[in-house]
Amino acid sequence: MKKHELTEKYFGNKLSDEEFGRLEQLLEQDDQLRDGFYHELEVRRAIAHEKHSTLKKRFQELDRNTKKKTRWIPYAAAIALLISIGSIIYGSGPNYGGLYTDNFEVYPNVINLVTRGGDETENSETTAFEFYEAGNYDKATKAFDSLYKKQPKDYLLFYKGVSLLAQNRTEEGIRALESYGWDLNGSDFAIASNWYLGLAHLKQKEVDQAKTFLKKVATSESNLNDQARKLLKQLD
Repeated sequence: MKKHELTEKYFGNKLSDEEFGRLEQLLEQDDQLRDGFYHELEVRRAIAHEKHSTLKKRFQELDRNTKKKTRWIPYAAAIALLISIGSIIYGSGPNYGGLYTDNFEVYPNVINLVTRGGDETENSETTAFEFYEAGNYDKATKAFDSLYKKQPKDYLLFYKGVSLLAQNRTEEGIRALESYGWDLNGSDFAIASNWYLGLAHLKQKEVDQAKTFLKKVATSESNLNDQARKLLKQLD
């Protein structure tokens, strides 16, 4: 597929996961394509802002929030917001990809492995989390997967799933996170897993499944509950 066809499909919200990854690579490698792409973003932003001046605050929030996200997420979040605005203007309904990118951020490392002392397993876990915190999610995925096969700790599977989602490998991320009974086993990562599964299913336009997981988060005592309730209202 030609470059301009990818960008046209992007602005039309018709890109597949594979095509999204391809466009991401092209934007990083092709200066001319990137310049044209962002020019088009600015044009669309200006049009949307002219028609919906009340959304100015939303753009400012986006600018602040994307500084905390991984390298490709600012591109996706900006585009998703513009497409969401287009949905408001033209009445085309919720933009599930936009809602996903507006809400997705990688989960922080709460395991906090900070030393290289101890046995080989501890050292390997430290390395896996170093990959994760550095944003090298491909290596992190492989490291967490290898560790989980040797010693099935729930948090290793959880971080593998989030690493897959961060690479836009959505279906694989869903399979990984759904392969474990988080609620049944009383995992400390149950609420967080439900949150990411809700987002991932939403991105796949599997709205009923997304709502099932998001409702679990919304009714919990987690600090994600308010965000989940707001997202559910957007889906109603």
